Amino acid sequence: MTGSGAASRDNGGDNGMKGQIARALTEATGLLRGPQRVVPLIRKLVSDKLRIAFEQRHLYSYTTTRRASGDALNLLLRWILDAQRPDGGIAAYYSLLTGYSESYPEVTGYIVPTLFDIARAAGDDGAAVAAKRATRWLLSLQMPTGAFPGGLHGGEAQPSVFNTGQILQGLVRAHRETNRPEILQAAVAAGNWLVNRQQADGSWAGPGAYQDVAHTYYSMVAWALAELSERTADHHDHGVGYGRAAERNLDWVLSHVRPSGWIDGINLRGHPNYLHFIAYALQGVLECAILRRRSDAIQVVAKSAWVLLRKFETNKWLLGAYEPDFKGGRRFTCLTGNAQMSCVWLRLFEVTDDLRYLNAALKMNEMLKQLIPARGRRGIAGGVSGSYPVWGRYQPLRYISWGCKFFADALLLEQRLTRSFAASAPEALPCAS
Repeated sequence: MTGSGAASRDNGGDNGMKGQIARALTEATGLLRGPQRVVPLIRKLVSDKLRIAFEQRHLYSYTTTRRASGDALNLLLRWILDAQRPDGGIAAYYSLLTGYSESYPEVTGYIVPTLFDIARAAGDDGAAVAAKRATRWLLSLQMPTGAFPGGLHGGEAQPSVFNTGQILQGLVRAHRETNRPEILQAAVAAGNWLVNRQQADGSWAGPGAYQDVAHTYYSMVAWALAELSERTADHHDHGVGYGRAAERNLDWVLSHVRPSGWIDGINLRGHPNYLHFIAYALQGVLECAILRRRSDAIQVVAKSAWVLLRKFETNKWLLGAYEPDFKGGRRFTCLTGNAQMSCVWLRLFEVTDDLRYLNAALKMNEMLKQLIPARGRRGIAGGVSGSYPVWGRYQPLRYISWGCKFFADALLLEQRLTRSFAASAPEALPCAS
């Protein structure tokens, strides 16, 4: 799989297997074209092997903060800025075999809000400049229909529901920050295309959907439409009903939730149920539910998130992929999925005041901070690998841009919520005494 988005993956079956073999051969020969990458590759493989062999008991230690969250956030920002290509897009990944990939529209789209959040929290003008450059590049990619293409930049441009939704998130935030009318116009065109492509049951399937089938993790698209509804509440909606479309998808996803908290319908033929996509489904539902004031949907997410919280507290880690009903799975760590679950737990703490969510998220963030390399060449320093160990099944031997995005989001949420929590603590003390 070349990226996190729906349209960037191979078809299942023989064609998918042939594509995976071809990609593996291409990446392996990348070392011949870039022999300077041999030493960093060996160093990372040995480092993860030694850590697993000798430090497993201490890897998820919660008692010592080895790196301040602000320092970790700075490392993540440096990685993202280094990954921004001359065209303004953000590379999908840095491969230890082949170096940087091409710009990736999908992830560039939802990195834009993260960059603006960092600029606001840290007063970093460089982050805001990068967000505006990325937005200009995204605008240049929009199709006449309002859709955005799937896959890496430079490939055959095919409209993608998921990518359009993730880029819509960036456009809505960029308009909020800049108030440029052409950005809102592009966002409205994207929203209109998504509404027109939605099925009667609230899902997205057929052309534009990955493998032409519906996916519950497209709740992330519903989240984007809910944000667009908020942005266009006083004008531009004209009965299109972005909020109603978001809720139709929300209801469709909720109909796929089992009593165990498992969400059916992730539908990745040829791939396991990576934690990344499970967390996508939960994040999309939660954020959409918060915007649409759907307490029923929040409670459903809380149940699923609680199952994963208990597994994390018990085992000190989460599996990289799960079987239905969370019964077993693949024994590696999907770092992006871990970061996303931290975001989910932090947002649930924010809406429920249940400190157990905050506690789990802080532990998760401490674990992830230990796995960010502070030194190394560009593409490595500050990066979040697809898997731990780095040869795990999800995005092996790569540092991925969406991993940096979601972990930066988790640290930004941590900073905001712990500051407000600390500020309110003195007022709470007299009541507790």
